[in-house]
Amino acid sequence: MVSPLSFANEAVNNPTRYYQRPRQVLQDRRLNRGEKLAILEAWESEARSLAVAADENMSGGEPSLVDEVAEARLTLDGQTDPSRDIGAPTKQGARRVPDRR
Repeated sequence: MVSPLSFANEAVNNPTRYYQRPRQVLQDRRLNRGEKLAILEAWESEARSLAVAADENMSGGEPSLVDEVAEARLTLDGQTDPSRDIGAPTKQGARRVPDRR
């Protein structure tokens, strides 16, 4: 069995081995936000290289996933990181603003 840490490292090195589409990375509950971002960044780099090769007629005919990967990264950037969530302010921490009526 592959440990979660080594799985994340392997997925960074070869995202298409483990995922068919970038949005599947976002849905993988085994990964934390940083691991998801690293996988998507690696995938984007790979997709951009393939797109350049396709522009130079050197590809194997694979469709480019650059837009899908970029969209997945934007989605991840828009999500809050639960490990950084400090929660709502409590009554003890709230400041009272005087009423100026």
